[in-house]
Amino acid sequence: MAKKKEQPKTKTTKETRILKCLLTQEEILQAGDDLATALDNLKQVQAEKDSVSKTFKAKEAELEANITAKQVLVRNKYDYRPVDCNNVLDYEAAECYVIRTDTNEEIIRRAMSEDEKQTTLPFDGEE
Repeated sequence: MAKKKEQPKTKTTKETRILKCLLTQEEILQAGDDLATALDNLKQVQAEKDSVSKTFKAKEAELEANITAKQVLVRNKYDYRPVDCNNVLDYEAAECYVIRTDTNEEIIRRAMSEDEKQTTLPFDGEE
């Protein structure tokens, strides 16, 4: 009779598992150094983000102000600007009036004040 081969009582295979391992002092120091570097980098990125955010908020506020100013111009259909004017003292009519030089429009007409009614008198060759 042929002899049967005996089956082994154990079988061994290899596998990898994630298990708890105590760190060496050197690994702890390296992790601490990495942590400090990561915190520094995080703070730097947050500071850059805040700076960029403030820059964009300022740009946004500037654009909103410009939009508001243009909106007022369109709604009102006028603007206030410096315009050269002529002040005329009419001594015969005892009136004072102001004329715009750009449109020759009279914008104010009023009675002369007592001070305006006073004229200068020529003295010693002054005319």
